[in-house]
Amino acid sequence: MSSAARPRSYEFVLLGLLVLLWGGVGLNRIGLGFIFPQLKAAFGMANWQASLLISGTSVTWAVSSWAGGWLSDRYGRRRVLLPALAFICIATAAMGATWSFLSMFLVRDLLGIGDGVGWSVGEATVSEEVAARRRGVSQALFTAGYTLIGAGAGALIITSLSAHLGWRWVFPVIAAAMVPAVIALALIMREPPVHRAHRPADWRAAARLLRNPSLLRLTIMGCAILSWLQVFAGFDHSFLVETRHFSPLAAGEIASAWGFAGAVGSVLLPLASDYWGRRPVVLAAALACAASLAAYVFGGFDQPMMQLLLGFSGFCGFGLLPLVLATCVSESVGAEERGAALGITNFFGVLVGTTLMPFIAGLLADAIGMKAALGIPILAQLVVAGIILAIGETAPRVVARRGEAARQAV
Repeated sequence: MSSAARPRSYEFVLLGLLVLLWGGVGLNRIGLGFIFPQLKAAFGMANWQASLLISGTSVTWAVSSWAGGWLSDRYGRRRVLLPALAFICIATAAMGATWSFLSMFLVRDLLGIGDGVGWSVGEATVSEEVAARRRGVSQALFTAGYTLIGAGAGALIITSLSAHLGWRWVFPVIAAAMVPAVIALALIMREPPVHRAHRPADWRAAARLLRNPSLLRLTIMGCAILSWLQVFAGFDHSFLVETRHFSPLAAGEIASAWGFAGAVGSVLLPLASDYWGRRPVVLAAALACAASLAAYVFGGFDQPMMQLLLGFSGFCGFGLLPLVLATCVSESVGAEERGAALGITNFFGVLVGTTLMPFIAGLLADAIGMKAALGIPILAQLVVAGIILAIGETAPRVVARRGEAARQAV
């Protein structure tokens, strides 16, 4: 069945389920940071060890994101995505049964296999199943699930669950909540109507995508944005509790502003970029995110002001995630290479941004302090602002408008 022949409701139901499931991934990824103070006490971990619980998952995420996108280009989105989502549920629940740093590290490594496939294949599915005019906002909604559920609601849900039930029950509850959405997706999802060329498998062809200058620059920007995301997610709760001496519940309330405002930004900024262009929106958001985050880390404000600053930073920073990592990438290549392009940019972004940089942040936190670690997300946003100036505009409305103006000027 072609996408045109499918009822419009199919597009919205599919997107809704993918948003919920990607939110579950946000809970198992970002949620770990909300219980780091308890985990460090339970397992006797230093900050550099806590950072490895982020970095370890990121290595397998990076590999599976690239591999999953590449495989789904050839064999179909559905048959790659559904097994990965089922595996995510199993690995998420297993986190509650770990008994040491090493056992948690190994389970988190396994979890990354499913999470990485979810990103590249999920974004490719959304790109192909929604109408082209709604692609930017639809990919933004998919990404917003991670932000709204993982960072916003997750800050309240996870701190509350861990306070009342203990941290071991947090992740089995999350996994149980994801299972009905996985079953529903398996029942309604059809293969996107994109022709899959039966070509010999060639990993070198996927690697050659980085010869595209815009894709290479977007990959570097992806490294920076994911550094902002994972370093901050991993160490903000410890910063609030250990450095600023807020209670764990108050820290959760502050952190929730990051996620809730970020979910709004994840939708509104890509929507604005559909009309005004990707470049100006990315530039303004990155500079605003860096400035507000610097005030948050170094300003010493009280809880209401901390929430306001963090909310504004989240609005801008999370708005960049779908724009740079999904929409701009999707618009830089043809449909036959979209899954591989999303996978390869995410591969390098994750290796640097969520594998290497959290580990460096952990070392800085142990050697200098939490404020030094949280300087990394600030610098990362400045990198994004600098590189976007070297990338051409890809927003269809803006490109068409400029083309029409050029034709009229001739």
